[in-house]
Amino acid sequence: MGTSQRRHTYGSYLALDKLLSCQNTKTNADSELLFIVIHQSNELWFKVLIHEFENAIASLYKRDELSAYKVLARASQILLLLTRTWDVLSTLTPNEFRVFRDSVGKDNASGFQSHQYRMVEFLLGLKSRVRRFDTEDGEKHVDVIAMHGTSDVHKQMLRQRRKPSIYDATLYLLSARFPKSGLRPKSQREDFSDGHQYSQPAYRCWHAVYSTPQKYMSLFQLAEKLIDIEDAFRQWRFRHLVTVARVIGQNTGTGGSTGLRYLQKVAIDGMENPLFPEIWEVRNLIYQPLRAKS
Repeated sequence: MGTSQRRHTYGSYLALDKLLSCQNTKTNADSELLFIVIHQSNELWFKVLIHEFENAIASLYKRDELSAYKVLARASQILLLLTRTWDVLSTLTPNEFRVFRDSVGKDNASGFQSHQYRMVEFLLGLKSRVRRFDTEDGEKHVDVIAMHGTSDVHKQMLRQRRKPSIYDATLYLLSARFPKSGLRPKSQREDFSDGHQYSQPAYRCWHAVYSTPQKYMSLFQLAEKLIDIEDAFRQWRFRHLVTVARVIGQNTGTGGSTGLRYLQKVAIDGMENPLFPEIWEVRNLIYQPLRAKS
């Protein structure tokens, strides 16, 4: 073997020379490395989530709910793992973060700008482009796609937003299992940018699934896995909120937003406007006959 050829090793397979050279601290603060690694690892997990969600969508359009279930089970565990990273970051005290915070927020840099996180949101069905948050100068409206200019990232986000979400694909499968339900989801090639609106036919389908789970066990398990996904996503958001409260209190966020209040609004909105509304609505109404008998 020539000296110019590199031997395949654990390090070369993982490109560790590149990976471990990406943690470039800007200060001498002991905790800055922790902050960088956590956020870089989050971005890697976002990349995996995007991959897994796209695989689940492909399986659902093939009417293979069992394969989708397996992938979504993995995705929910990834979301829970991401939630645990906030536990690590919450060990950062306000005094420690203050030392390098200006380096983090230079030129209004912020986690708000994470395009991969936005793509995860799009895949989950959160298709809104414009996000509103308070600043010291009043309410600010930000287009989370346009903020990336005319870059390849901008185009990639536009494409992702037009594509079906996990729930769009699930409704396609549901309509195939209940052909007489009146549920008529869009075809896979249509534009899904507007997001999902509550559907009474979809509710009736899910009500049938939950009323007789033994008859529709694969759909029942799929629905429960979707609830696991939303549960984990909500936990991620709430844990983010609590961590920010611990580290910076109610001070302005690194991107210029009133960080804590924005995160509170997002977390509450996630509870009031669920990703999979018809599945949650079944939970709201399924106990009514029991209450009526009591």
